[in-house]
Amino acid sequence: MSMTLLLWKAPVVREAEEAEALLARWYETGDESAFEPSKDIARFLDEIRAHYPDDVESADELTPWSSWPIPDSDRIVDLSIRWSANDSVLEVIEDLARDFRLVRYDPQGPDVHLPDDPIDNEPVPPPTFADRLKIWAMALGLAALTYAAWLIPIGWIRWPLVIVGGFLTISAFIVVYAIHEGDKEKAG
Repeated sequence: MSMTLLLWKAPVVREAEEAEALLARWYETGDESAFEPSKDIARFLDEIRAHYPDDVESADELTPWSSWPIPDSDRIVDLSIRWSANDSVLEVIEDLARDFRLVRYDPQGPDVHLPDDPIDNEPVPPPTFADRLKIWAMALGLAALTYAAWLIPIGWIRWPLVIVGGFLTISAFIVVYAIHEGDKEKAG
């Protein structure tokens, strides 16, 4: 199994539907004429191959590519990446795409990523005391509703409500546990 990333310089599209329409003929016939030629594509390919070679001799379990060699082009790059590849591969691709100002299209999403999109590397702030109280209140409230469902005397109503309530209660307590473990990890 693999994931695919497609990169090109122009035309710039902002929506997944626009990218899919642009790629339709390329998927059918391999015709790249919808994409403008750019030396940046060749430079991107050189850089990505410098980081992760795609020659047959080096194609082993350490390579991120699920198919190789990466086709040469000055219009569009089609990267087929193993699902087991390290996340650093995607980071390198993203950094190089930004450096060369390439449009990245992820057909699995589908998502379009532009070079001028803001980078979201901000750490997620820890939950506040009020957040923790809300999570505990939600978990305890769901537990109380599940118990109330248990007391319903009609079985065909009781059991579905108990099952759904139990699932939601367990999910809420998993969130409580995850926050607790995150606090322990930060402290230790």
